[in-house]
Amino acid sequence: MSDNKDQKLLGYTQNKGIFNYIKQHINKYNLVMSYFIGPDLNIFQKILITIDFVICAIFLGAGINDYFQYNFYKRRFIDRKNFIVGRKWIKMVKKCNGSIENENFDDKSKFNKIYSEYLGRQWLDTKECSFEEFDDFTSRFAKSIYKMKSGSGGNGIGIYDRSKSKDIRKDFENFNKENVILEELIIQHKEMAKFNPSSVNTIRVVTILQKDKVNVMSAIFRTGNGKGSTDNFHHFGLAALIDVETGLVYTPTIDKKNQKFIKHPISKEQIIGFEIPYWDKIVQTVTKAAKVDSKVKYVGWDIAIREDGTICIIEGNCSSDPDIAQMPDQIGKWKQYKKVIDNL
Repeated sequence: MSDNKDQKLLGYTQNKGIFNYIKQHINKYNLVMSYFIGPDLNIFQKILITIDFVICAIFLGAGINDYFQYNFYKRRFIDRKNFIVGRKWIKMVKKCNGSIENENFDDKSKFNKIYSEYLGRQWLDTKECSFEEFDDFTSRFAKSIYKMKSGSGGNGIGIYDRSKSKDIRKDFENFNKENVILEELIIQHKEMAKFNPSSVNTIRVVTILQKDKVNVMSAIFRTGNGKGSTDNFHHFGLAALIDVETGLVYTPTIDKKNQKFIKHPISKEQIIGFEIPYWDKIVQTVTKAAKVDSKVKYVGWDIAIREDGTICIIEGNCSSDPDIAQMPDQIGKWKQYKKVIDNL
């Protein structure tokens, strides 16, 4: 099965109708089981694991991804309770933000307007601009990033190259219909680029706003796997944990299949011990951004670093998936997060 098909099953795509829903989840269950445990289980072993999964789903609220990516099949029940799984994640986000969804974060154009001070790059909403503005923007930035306003998980993103266009006005009309924004292409800091030059390698910083205090809960270094233009974890990008006090990467990097790498599989750059450039500036930036909207307390901020050291918030995720903060070291973070959430 191709990586694209795997990603659709491993991610959060939805099919309409009960039959398609059941079929998708059976396929996903079998796929994820084969990834994390192996394809050679006998029928008796599969039945035992499936029964155990159902127990975890009922009593812990764990989903398919939770059960396998956190190795629940070989953990004691008491250890499983330390992980932020589906039910706890929903409870946490709703308590912090009131809802799983938030239009100001889910709509990239609205997000860019509200958090414009922290973007560190120019952008254009093709739904709101004139052709002349589009022509001017794409003349100044011959290559730019296009994004669907409502896209998530690295979907609906690509590079627009004006020099390869056959009809600029037609491009504008198509972008306008598809509800797309354009953003200046970021030339990233050389220390970040060395791991995988084909993607902008970013840092996910998770914050929880506690009255006037911003708690940096987790930080994750993300890099592409050398096969595409995105570092998104759910597109088989790579992720490793960062010590929030020092900015040092302290775990091997892993992918969505839980494969571990001490060095980047393509560039062979050492990952453990890498010091994130401008770490103090990154913390200062997300601390300020986290205070913009006091109603949204839990956010995962995606950060890029420009070649001149400018800190760019790529986007904010108000329902940031905790998998990326728990898979690299296989340590549940529920107690750490609960301690802060209980005192909101």
